[in-house]
Amino acid sequence: MVLDGAAPGVLACITALAAGAILTMIADTMIPEAFEHTHLAMGLILLAGFLSAFALSQQQ
Repeated sequence: MVLDGAAPGVLACITALAAGAILTMIADTMIPEAFEHTHLAMGLILLAGFLSAFALSQQQ
């Protein structure tokens, strides 16, 4: 109800932020050794890999 009249761009940003947070949380839980060595950069490294895989899958 709060975001009922929100612009599609706002909803897309909120959804992307939530997806990134979930992806980072899963990586921290599932890959503890990588988190131990990279700590704060783990989320950014995972995001770069995820975006690369997504970009490659979208090429025709």
